[in-house]
Amino acid sequence: MIVIGDLSLPRRACYPVVGAVLGTFTALCGLAALARGDVLGLRRHARQERHRLVRWFHAAAVAELPDRDPAGYVLLRALHAVAGGVVLIAAGAAALGYFGWALELTLVHRIPLMTSAVSLAVGAVGLYLCRQFALALGHGDAATAMRYLGDDGTQSRLRELERTRAGVIGAVDDERRRIERTLHDGVQQRTVTLALQLGRVRRVLQRQNATVLADELDHAVDEATRLIADLREVAWRIYPSVLDERGLEAALRDLPAHTTMRLWLDLRIDREPPAAIAAAAYFVVAEAVTNATKHSGAEEISVSVTQLPDRVVTVVRDEGIGGADPEGGGLTGLRRRVAALDGAFEVHSPAGGPTTVTAELPCAS
Repeated sequence: MIVIGDLSLPRRACYPVVGAVLGTFTALCGLAALARGDVLGLRRHARQERHRLVRWFHAAAVAELPDRDPAGYVLLRALHAVAGGVVLIAAGAAALGYFGWALELTLVHRIPLMTSAVSLAVGAVGLYLCRQFALALGHGDAATAMRYLGDDGTQSRLRELERTRAGVIGAVDDERRRIERTLHDGVQQRTVTLALQLGRVRRVLQRQNATVLADELDHAVDEATRLIADLREVAWRIYPSVLDERGLEAALRDLPAHTTMRLWLDLRIDREPPAAIAAAAYFVVAEAVTNATKHSGAEEISVSVTQLPDRVVTVVRDEGIGGADPEGGGLTGLRRRVAALDGAFEVHSPAGGPTTVTAELPCAS
């Protein structure tokens, strides 16, 4: 639908006419690209035409169309745009000339006042009809764009599924953040308070020479301390807060503190990726490192994360015993997370090693 917004009267009158006249010439350019078989040129032409419709006709509905069939759009539009444009230009020139002639005669008092009023009214009606005809041409262009450049039913459904899938990934990460904050701000703080209280009781009992009970409280304090460490580890594995606070590179550099194996990092991250891509890259590396620590028997792990213009590539490699099951629960979860972002995930783990886990995540610049 075309809506002319809150513009001044002259601009409201002129916008459709200018847009339609420009469309006449751009239709010829589109036919030239079609005749050359220039596929990229047709797509570029379709984008320019959508911008023209938004700029001059305020047809916001065509702004984000995927340019499904630019050749069909160019061909069908040319049938009415060229002929309509020629008619519009001829009729507009005639109406404008008649209105100007009537106005000139009126100003020099060459015709009676009544005749002048009628002549000016006829010229104004002619100009108005030209404007309405131009607006109709714009409506036709927009309808053609929606038909040929927009999605069909299946593509619309696929796009909706893509948006829904990305939304699910975002919701899962949001829930991870919520659980991490709950553990950090709630359970962990209460455990710290318990450890402090046990420590105070122990010191009181030590002053009263209650040695046996003090020893038991020592054990309780040690258990509380270990519980705090476990809670911090669980919170980190659910969702590291540093990922939101300082970004992907800082979160990856924090990984060696959470593994007993030697970890070699090669990070080439020039700019922070989108949040969903950063989270996916981080969890691919973290889960692969965790799997290698538990099952590979290797002494060290190498991690490479490289940001290219159109994607983020993560590679985790260990020289362990190999034989990792690509269909195992952890790796399957990573594959699904990467696939949800239209990425590629691969596990190469022959018997005897090495094991290499590679993920490529799309990240347009």
